[in-house]
Amino acid sequence: MNENTKDLTKIFKALGDENRLKILSLIYTKECKCNEGKISCLTETCIKDLSKLLDITTPTISHHIKELVNAGLIVTKKDGRWVYCKINQKTFLKIYNFLHKFLTK
Repeated sequence: MNENTKDLTKIFKALGDENRLKILSLIYTKECKCNEGKISCLTETCIKDLSKLLDITTPTISHHIKELVNAGLIVTKKDGRWVYCKINQKTFLKIYNFLHKFLTK
């Protein structure tokens, strides 16, 4: 199995969870309501807010975030006591390229 196939297997496994798909959607739409007034709130999503928006405990959100980071789907940044997430576009380009070949002849 080549490295790309291993990466894609990890990615699709991470995407196979309903909560992770919801988390990705929220991160993508930049649902940050922390009201901290920080510039990062304008472009990234706070884990605390994901927990509130999805009504899931913070430890459970953290577990899902870890899986998404390990699959390369998101990146995180810690700022004080807050952890912010954003989409890793390189990984989504890899997914797009893989799936696109099935649509073209």
